[in-house]
Amino acid sequence: MESRLAAALEAGDNNSLLQLFQEVDNNLTIAVGGYKTGLLEQSLAHHIAYKSTDLQCFRAQIEKLGPECLTCTDKVNTPVHCAAVTQDASWMKLIYETLGSDCFRKTVDKCGCDTLMETDEFGDTPVHLAAWKQGPDSLKFIKGLLGPSGFHFKGCYQRTLIHYAAMKTGNNYSLKWLVDEQGSDTLNVMDATGYTPVHLAAQFQGSNSMQFIEAKLGPDCFHQRGKFQRTAIHCAAINAVSNSALKWLVEECGTDTLSVADEKGNTPVHYAAAFQNSDSMQFFKAKIGLDCFHWTGQCRQTAIHSAAANTVSNSALKWLADECGSEILSVADERGNTPVHFAAMKQGSDSMQFLKGKLGLDCFYQPGQLNRAAIHMAAMNEISNTALKWLVGELGSSCLLEKDSCDRSPVHLVAQHQDLETLRFVRDCLGDCAIKLMDADKKTVADYARMNKKHRDEMLKWISEQQVLLCQFSLDPNFSNWDYLLTNGGQQQLLGQGGFGKVFKAFTDKQQTVAVKIVHPDSSSTLSSQLSEAMDQEKKGMEILRGIRHTNVVLFLKTETTDGEIRIFTELIAGHSLLELMQRLKKPFDELAVRKFSQQVCSTLIFLHGRNPVILHRDIKCSNIMLTYEGIIKLIDFGLAKEIITATSTRGYSANQLTTVHFMAPELLNCENDEGRLVYTRKTDVWAFGCTVFEMLTMKPPNSKVNWMKLPARLSTQDMPDLPPEASDNLRYFYRRCVTKNPKERADAAELLRHPFLQSQ
Repeated sequence: MESRLAAALEAGDNNSLLQLFQEVDNNLTIAVGGYKTGLLEQSLAHHIAYKSTDLQCFRAQIEKLGPECLTCTDKVNTPVHCAAVTQDASWMKLIYETLGSDCFRKTVDKCGCDTLMETDEFGDTPVHLAAWKQGPDSLKFIKGLLGPSGFHFKGCYQRTLIHYAAMKTGNNYSLKWLVDEQGSDTLNVMDATGYTPVHLAAQFQGSNSMQFIEAKLGPDCFHQRGKFQRTAIHCAAINAVSNSALKWLVEECGTDTLSVADEKGNTPVHYAAAFQNSDSMQFFKAKIGLDCFHWTGQCRQTAIHSAAANTVSNSALKWLADECGSEILSVADERGNTPVHFAAMKQGSDSMQFLKGKLGLDCFYQPGQLNRAAIHMAAMNEISNTALKWLVGELGSSCLLEKDSCDRSPVHLVAQHQDLETLRFVRDCLGDCAIKLMDADKKTVADYARMNKKHRDEMLKWISEQQVLLCQFSLDPNFSNWDYLLTNGGQQQLLGQGGFGKVFKAFTDKQQTVAVKIVHPDSSSTLSSQLSEAMDQEKKGMEILRGIRHTNVVLFLKTETTDGEIRIFTELIAGHSLLELMQRLKKPFDELAVRKFSQQVCSTLIFLHGRNPVILHRDIKCSNIMLTYEGIIKLIDFGLAKEIITATSTRGYSANQLTTVHFMAPELLNCENDEGRLVYTRKTDVWAFGCTVFEMLTMKPPNSKVNWMKLPARLSTQDMPDLPPEASDNLRYFYRRCVTKNPKERADAAELLRHPFLQSQ
């Protein structure tokens, strides 16, 4: 167990760590390499805090070992200190949620007072976050370290500590303490959006804060306009925690404040319907009657539209429909959307059942914006999938195939907005055709999944697995006889050559045209043993590759050996290699093409590298990447002895037998195992792919003018050559992540697929 954990930590293999946590019973002390000081022996929790890049691993560790794993010490530091030094704010937030504020003081004591003034990506310091998330004790502690001047710095949106304290839910102790410390004038300071602490306290706190503020400033402050010309009454109506501030303000400032529209045309009635429950609706009815619920706001939406979009509770929607009549549920806004559409997009099956009881099933067929029905809106519901499942159960699975005016089906929208479980549900409803669906622009379900920021990785992995199953084995591998296809001159039709063999066109007795790679043994006695071993390894790899069904991987059919000659049969791809295309075009590819090709290659590498046993290509370059006439990338020619049977296998072959040396990672050029073999890994594939990106933009691999024998020295002393000057910054960084010299720091395929370069349109 210890050795497997150490290997996963050293490799940065978060997926393996997550699996190993299931077997871990205690916070083991293990020795792990890769630190500046070499091998370091400490607890598993310390190693995770230092080495893991995945918050999910950290969370899984806490769930498995308990919070006490964060407080163990290595004589000096706890995992809390380690995470504070090496990780981002999300880790500290999880630690705080687990241990409470006591960890905050320990961290400051260890890291020094200067850390309190360091800003995060949003411009906030730990002082701002303490005002927002902690109490007066932490603020007093900070004041003792920094003095009063430490409270005058502004953070995100130019907000002061008072703004942050006003956003603290649960209590207003920090707000009161800071106002007493800094004076009541601080309550009038506007942030960059136009909000004062008064607005924010109304939005996040209760009536007690309103009373406190009135005592400091008087009631006029509640009428001051802020962001979108909103008053404190608008903000109190947005308060999803409590409606006590709203009720108090209406009582103090008068019911006229409820009819005041903001810049968008919305009143506090609209906002309370969107964020609060039926109690606020009853309060409004008692104060100003039912007519207020028919006032139109932004996009001519009423309070009923707002209540249907309420993600906190559907009690306001139900109350309004009962009080105002079910006909209000069919009223369309200026975009064509009714409360039915909004409820499908923001609420769950309970609301769907309620609407059916009021209007019948026909309401779910009514088209709205972009000709979308309720099923389309439910497919975009990022809160819950229960509305979608209920609608499918009521309307039938065929509703999932209905297209909107943009030619998008609910299946596409599920891939873009929901989670993997929902996409699986859709596939189960429709069968394999769900994965094959394309819109008018030929975008697939996978293309829409790439836009799903929250669930993209797991969706794409699953879709890749489904694509394997969808690649129907239309070519029959059970042929016994075949012949070469000949040219008009009677010559065998040569498709290409490389490595140990040549590739020809062939015709089988199953009346199918295929490609056959012919590998001839070398007659040299010094190579025969090595080649024989290589061919044995090739056969083992072929048995694994024959089971691969993936859109972006050439289909392997069979292998046979006759008279010492090995023959590998694959599908015949209609298209050209990327290298051949550039040669025919007489120019490299533009950035858009590189992005499209790279998306497909990275997705395929995730699939291959995630197999058990892992599959490595080991020969990625433009000549081994085919582009079909339909624009589909196909990886071909996995290289002789392509399959590494286990992730720790040390089998390999010399550079001139396997691949162009200019595509080889530095660890391959500088290191062989005891048998003189090269050790290929997932990261060597990534390096080769980075070199391929360079090749796509220049028509040559990096360092192409450097003699291959001098290449190891060049890579050890100089940086990899840069991309052409016209390449974007995102593309440059993407390339650099591929060709990082240290394989442990080099990106994996999953990181590359998430990279901004591949996500940009």
